[in-house]
Amino acid sequence: MKNSTTTESVKKKNGIVQFIIRFLQGMIIGTGGILPGVSGGAMCVIFGIYRPLMEMFAHPFKNLKKYFMLLLPVILGVGAGFVGLAGLVEMVMVKHEAFAVCVFIGLILGMVPQLFKDAGEKGRGVGAWISLVISTVVLGTLFIYLKYGSGISIVPNIGWYLFCGAVWGISIILPGMSSSSTLIFLGLYTPMLNGISHLKFDVLIPIIAGIGLVVALLSRGVNKLFEKFYAVAYHIILGAVIATTLPIIPTSANGVKDIVIYLVCFAAGFVVSLCINAVNQKYITKE
Repeated sequence: MKNSTTTESVKKKNGIVQFIIRFLQGMIIGTGGILPGVSGGAMCVIFGIYRPLMEMFAHPFKNLKKYFMLLLPVILGVGAGFVGLAGLVEMVMVKHEAFAVCVFIGLILGMVPQLFKDAGEKGRGVGAWISLVISTVVLGTLFIYLKYGSGISIVPNIGWYLFCGAVWGISIILPGMSSSSTLIFLGLYTPMLNGISHLKFDVLIPIIAGIGLVVALLSRGVNKLFEKFYAVAYHIILGAVIATTLPIIPTSANGVKDIVIYLVCFAAGFVVSLCINAVNQKYITKE
């Protein structure tokens, strides 16, 4: 009787810990989605919830029961990170953009070894390596062009906020695609962030609609791609994560002091990512 009670107590404790971890991961995903250069979808891959998320979107009625408890805290965390921290991110980005980006670079790179291991779960043939190289080069070139070669400016309105949501949805479906970076080049990032932080429904509703539309249309195809070509698809994503990280590395610093702060921020993010991964391995069983 005592052993049974102890077992139930341990299960309950682990369940609470898992919920908290998933909620915090969701907050990171939501915050990463609005931080320039960081992909919310890449965060989903890094935290091991990308496949369950795609399966859920591809077959919602079939997989609702299977993934509900796994994804519920994540979704709640995304909402908290995306909406609740938008104002804070806006303030930090205005005052300390390079430092904030360094923290997220450390966070991403600290998870890459586990991501690489996951990508090779079902073998790593020549096609996987080729897809890794091609995706890194092609997407890296695209992101660098968007950063240095695009000078487009658009007047924001409801239609363009719908576009913002669509781009953010694409960054979920195609990890590595940074929605925020793209929107900055189009002049939509700051007004979108301001609208989110102030809960403006003429901004929030089109964004949510755009995300839902894109995810509904593309998730099933992406899910089938993983079922048939797991290694190739996962290595494409791994290449996308690398490609979206390199262009956001700060290249300007005002002296040695800034460089030291960059390294400290990077190290802090890297250590946090290692801790998160360690907790993942101890408490969370991937589907």
